[in-house]
Amino acid sequence: MIRNFFFSAITALVLIGCFATTHNFKVRFNDIQGLRKNDKVFFDETAIGKVTGIKYTDSGNYLVSVAVEDQFLSLPKDSSTFYIDSSPETQDQKSLRIIQIKDGGNKIEKNAIVEGQSKYVAVYGQIANKFRKNIHEIESEINEFVTGFQNISESEQIKQIERQLDEIIVEINNLSVEMRYKIETEILPRIKDQIEELRRRLEKIGKEEELKFVEEKMETISAML
Repeated sequence: MIRNFFFSAITALVLIGCFATTHNFKVRFNDIQGLRKNDKVFFDETAIGKVTGIKYTDSGNYLVSVAVEDQFLSLPKDSSTFYIDSSPETQDQKSLRIIQIKDGGNKIEKNAIVEGQSKYVAVYGQIANKFRKNIHEIESEINEFVTGFQNISESEQIKQIERQLDEIIVEINNLSVEMRYKIETEILPRIKDQIEELRRRLEKIGKEEELKFVEEKMETISAML
């Protein structure tokens, strides 16, 4: 009987070892905002693991131990943003949220410590990234437009330039200093070059007044910068 008991116990331990398929690391926070052990960990809206422990350190902050299921271990990266918020499943419970704002990054090593952020820093990062992506989209459109500039009519060129300028006007008040500088020094000069080329062609046929609204939009952007 005793022999069978020990055999069963050893077998159970082996099986536990085989099925302990979690990737463990820690997140450092200044405030845990009511987060508790066994609260879930979410990547975007997908539950990928749970909080396995919370320790208050001598440095005056908290280390939140996290266990991520191995099938999701490639999702959290050292470039991810970690913050505490209400659970997407119930507002009465907290959760550790992980989002990927920046591109790239490496898989978090086991037992590594990564830095957590406040919810507001995370939300601001998402908003800033949205505008940054929009500027990249505008830049990509301009590059594509420049490549095929000679292949469309003057009237279509004017429409395309106006659309690009309208996109910049809509976004500009929400852009960082760095992104405004990119618009001023890289994007606008390319658009100006195309406007001048278009102006020369329109002058030959006496239709340069068709650039009136384009010029007004350029002036608006310059004033906003």
